[in-house]
Amino acid sequence: MSLETVEYVKKAEEKAAKLELDSASEIKSIKNEAQEVIEENKKKLSSELKNYEDVQQKEYDKKIASIKEDINKVITVEVGEMKQSVQRNKANVVNDIVKEVVNRYGNS
Repeated sequence: MSLETVEYVKKAEEKAAKLELDSASEIKSIKNEAQEVIEENKKKLSSELKNYEDVQQKEYDKKIASIKEDINKVITVEVGEMKQSVQRNKANVVNDIVKEVVNRYGNS
């Protein structure tokens, strides 16, 4: 082998070794960048999920408040009707007692 050929082979081996190191470094860099993107996307997704949950909770709370308000209105109306019924029944009982007393003892 000539000296020129040996020198050429040495340079080729050096280039190959340098390419191997460079490619390993590039692969590591790509993996790190990919991991950073993954972590960033996880954070964004987590944030979006939290915002969605907050919005859903607010809507749920509004619906519950509306339902409670509707129930309270119905209860208020029914309680009012019951009170009126009790008053009418009291009046009817008093009238029935007066009638019974008049029937038994007359108008004397």
